[in-house]
Amino acid sequence: MERERDDSGQYTEQVTLDSVMSVFENADLPVLTATEVAEKLDCSRPSAYNKLEKLADREDLQKKKVGARAVVYILL
Repeated sequence: MERERDDSGQYTEQVTLDSVMSVFENADLPVLTATEVAEKLDCSRPSAYNKLEKLADREDLQKKKVGARAVVYILL
């Protein structure tokens, strides 16, 4: 699948911070992993992870380590 470009030739953003937040707002439980968000948005896990990290930095989400390598994100 070819990605869309804007008028300046830059790739358009496919996964937005708003789309990630809407996944949390529509979830049964507002605690999700990057993999779960990626599945809901039909995007790569790294793409979802990058957006989740931005939202955690902005304090829209809380990041919690739950295992040696496991992290969950919580809607505040």
